Amino acid sequence: MLRSPGARFTAAVFAIELAVRLALLFTHPENYSMDAYQRWGGREHVLIQGWLPATQSLIWLTASLGGGIIAMRVVMSLVGALAVTAGAWVARYIAGNAAGWLFVPMGLFGPFLTWSVVPYQEASFLLAMFGGLALALHAQHHSLPTSDRMWVYADLVAGLLPLVRYEGWPVTLLYILWRRDPKALLASWGALLWVGTKMVGIESHAASPIDYADWEGLGSRFDPQVLQASMGKLWTQMVDTKGALLGVLGLASWIHLIRAKRPWMLWLGLVFAGQVAALAGWIVGLETTTYRMQAVPGVLLGLFVACSGGLLWAKSQRIGRSVIAVAAIGLAFLFTTQGFNNSKRSTRAVRWEIRLVQTMNECTECRYLIKPRKGIGTRNRHDGCEIVQGLSTALHGQKFWCQKWGDAPSDFQATHAARWRKGGYVIRDARDADRGPK
Repeated sequence: MLRSPGARFTAAVFAIELAVRLALLFTHPENYSMDAYQRWGGREHVLIQGWLPATQSLIWLTASLGGGIIAMRVVMSLVGALAVTAGAWVARYIAGNAAGWLFVPMGLFGPFLTWSVVPYQEASFLLAMFGGLALALHAQHHSLPTSDRMWVYADLVAGLLPLVRYEGWPVTLLYILWRRDPKALLASWGALLWVGTKMVGIESHAASPIDYADWEGLGSRFDPQVLQASMGKLWTQMVDTKGALLGVLGLASWIHLIRAKRPWMLWLGLVFAGQVAALAGWIVGLETTTYRMQAVPGVLLGLFVACSGGLLWAKSQRIGRSVIAVAAIGLAFLFTTQGFNNSKRSTRAVRWEIRLVQTMNECTECRYLIKPRKGIGTRNRHDGCEIVQGLSTALHGQKFWCQKWGDAPSDFQATHAARWRKGGYVIRDARDADRGPK
């Protein structure tokens, strides 16, 4: 059992990454962040809003099997841990065993750690990308009869990217071009499946009337002053996450790896450049920045740092290796602490809705009319009803009715009304509540 060094490496990396994520989940068990609320609110559907289906299918499957929010978050933690494990194998193939171990702290990079334990796409995206690349590197490194089969597996996994995130479409296309083999067209299966789905005309479900289409009307939202303020905010956030340090080290490491002629490094550099371009468009679309935006670029920079560190480790003596090891442990501590702080901030920001949900859960027979907190989240477009739905098993129209989303139907027999007042929700008998929309 686990006799090979590779099996022990895989188990150790996965166990470390999963343990940290489960500790974060235990510390902050509530679901958090707006996309996560919307995804959990739409757990009975695979297609919701304008999002691609891969991540949502995991949430749908968990809920279909009877799992609640904690079970869903455990599933997402597993995906996050697997993504880092796949990335560690990429680093190991590119720059040796030490590089694989040095990637472990990079998988704890604060923004990625925080949003890889709730239903967001970053963990699924990196699992598909690193998984496909690890399989491709394995096929290149081993001239075995099974190599052709490994290329098929690599192509299939890389083809999953267009079903995870729209930024995955150019990554898959770049992968196919990089392979320079007609067989790599197998990786187009995900894109073709999605195009076919849209041609059939299958509509997505909206768990709330809130518009999540960040890319629509992008040109009309470009404002130089807003962009300048956003970039200043991004810099402040990067200093907090140590992403600024990671950026300097990562770019220097990438140059080092290019000069060392490490495999797939130019491809990874192009992928990183694409993520930065997508980030720029994202900032314009949201008209602000969030900590989460650093997640994927930060982990990619971390891969460059780990691989460069692996090459330096091979050339270093005892003192040099000690310095590298201490630096890695220090980064792991700083990244993890910041990741926990992100979760704490996200949870604290919805403490009023958490209290409301706790009150609602105390009475299984009660039904609530809710006039929610408004003007929150990115572009001030979100409201407290999204949060309530994302924090509980309650769905709009069943356990509660959100008055901001429309008039309550006559057959919705409310027992209580919750109205937002600065500092919390005021709950009273529904007979005194105004049933009209706010």
